[in-house]
Amino acid sequence: MRAFPTPTPISATVDVVMGDIRFVATDRIDTVVGVDPLDPGRALDVEAAAQVRVEYAQGRLRVSHPRLRSAFTRRFGSVRVLVELPTGSDVRGDTAQGEHVVRGAVGSCRLKTAIGDIRVERAAEARLKTTGGRVIVDHVTGSADVAGYGGVRIGRVEGPAVVHDLGGDITVGVAGSDVEARTANGRIRLGEVREGTVDLYAAIGGLEIGAPHGTHVRLDARATTGRVRGDLGTSSPTDRTVAVRARCHGGDIVVRRVESGHDVRHGAARLSG
Repeated sequence: MRAFPTPTPISATVDVVMGDIRFVATDRIDTVVGVDPLDPGRALDVEAAAQVRVEYAQGRLRVSHPRLRSAFTRRFGSVRVLVELPTGSDVRGDTAQGEHVVRGAVGSCRLKTAIGDIRVERAAEARLKTTGGRVIVDHVTGSADVAGYGGVRIGRVEGPAVVHDLGGDITVGVAGSDVEARTANGRIRLGEVREGTVDLYAAIGGLEIGAPHGTHVRLDARATTGRVRGDLGTSSPTDRTVAVRARCHGGDIVVRRVESGHDVRHGAARLSG
C-alpha cells in the first residue's frame, strides 16, 4: 500500500492492461493505493502487479502499467487496484479487461473497459464506456455520456444525458434535462423526464416515457409494428416542456403522466461487491 497526504480533492488516473479498478471516495485527508494480483496463485498476475507504477505529484495520482505495443502481443496477467481518496476527486480508469467500481461521491468520472461492467455511485460528470458489459449508475449531478453492451441503468441524471447500448435495456429513473438514448436490442424506459428534449430509438424493443403532471409534452412518435399510446390526460400547466421524438420497430411506445419523484428508487443503481 502507498499513502500520500491529500487534504483536498485530487485527480486520479488508473491505466492498467487488464484488471479490476475500484475508487472509494470518502471524507479523508490522504490517498491510499493498493495493487494486488487478481489471482495471487497465478504467476502472470503476480508479475503484472509487480510492474504497476504508482506516482503522485501536485495533486495528481497516476497508477499505470508500462506502455505496451499491444496488450495481446503476449500473455499478460490481471491486477486489482484500489484507490481510496477524498470526496470530490476526479477519477479516470482504463483497462482492456476488467470491471470499474466507484463508491462515494466523485467529481469528473471517466471510465473505459473493453470487457467488464461499470458501476458508479455518484459523480458530478460521467463519461463511461464498455463494449462488453453493463453500466449501472446511481446519480450523476451533471451531464452523462454512457455506452454499454448488456444493459444500462441510471437512477438519476440532472444534466443532459447520451446513452447508447448495443444489446440490452436502457433505464433512467429520473432525467432532469435532455436525453438521447439508443439501443439495438432492448427496451428504453425513462421513469420521469422533467424537461428538455427526448430523442429515443430502439431497433427491437419498446419505449416508455414518464412526464410529471403539469409538464407540457410535445410528442412525435412512430412505431413500425407496435402501437403509440399517449396517456397524458389533463393537468395544471407549468412552464416546463418535454419534447419527445420516439422511434421503434419491434414494440410499443408509451407516454404517461407520473408523480414527480415516484421512480427514483425503482431506477436507482444498487451497487454490490
